[in-house]
Amino acid sequence: MDWSKAKTILIVAFIITNILLVFMLIREKPGVDPTINDEFIEDVLELLKDKDISVATQIPKDKPYLNTMIVGYEKVDIKGLNENFFNNEGAINDNREGLGEIVKDYESIVIVNRKLITYENKEKKENYPDINKDKAIQIAEEFLKDKGFPTSDIKLTYIKEEEGVFYLEYSKLYEDVLVERAFTNLQIDERGVKRLERLWLNIKDLGETEIHISTAPKSILGLLSKEEVYGKTITDISLCYYFDPQRHDYLEEPGDAKQGKAIPAWRIQFSDGYKVFIDEY
Repeated sequence: MDWSKAKTILIVAFIITNILLVFMLIREKPGVDPTINDEFIEDVLELLKDKDISVATQIPKDKPYLNTMIVGYEKVDIKGLNENFFNNEGAINDNREGLGEIVKDYESIVIVNRKLITYENKEKKENYPDINKDKAIQIAEEFLKDKGFPTSDIKLTYIKEEEGVFYLEYSKLYEDVLVERAFTNLQIDERGVKRLERLWLNIKDLGETEIHISTAPKSILGLLSKEEVYGKTITDISLCYYFDPQRHDYLEEPGDAKQGKAIPAWRIQFSDGYKVFIDEY
């Protein structure tokens, strides 16, 4: 027997065995999540396709978490609105039940629960005859700045045009992460800003505790039970902070909620602007 050759074969076999053992340990160690591998994602896409749900965006593969966050609703100052919108010339009607109104000529503002703002302009005056998408965005953001609303914490997340009216939806942004469900929505046509609705959140506290949730491929399987999204196309899947007043002991009167915990969730947006939030853990 050629012991030198046999020794070499044994050494090679030993090395290969060790490589295979390391590979198996890596595959089975707790830190590796099988729900973010390509095979699992392909299976998810097929299941969604069976429900006529298309995915026109990348599915995140990271292991998601966000720190704890306490948010509170932005408190509306009706006198401040009158100054910013109407140069203090609007007629104010404010009652103790949380309903306020400011009226000046063709324009009006209604405030509900000191936090929801609805502005309307009913004057039929053509100021922008050649309005387009880019112009609508410019008008919206100039309007917000002019009326005293900061634009450093907003992000345009949806826009559409329908019968000459542009519908713009802005979401709250904190360090590149969306905070839901806060919104600043505008309708813009040839007159300029036709309507504005705003319900905003402010960050009260950010903790150091990390909250982990299920991966995106696993979480979006929850769409299979939601018939309202059948036939739709997913255009964005992103991690967000999600505040739901009904989870903070305001089940009878969620409008009374003033602040609470925002939790990490997957924000799934469709091509028609519809959104779903999934926070499986």
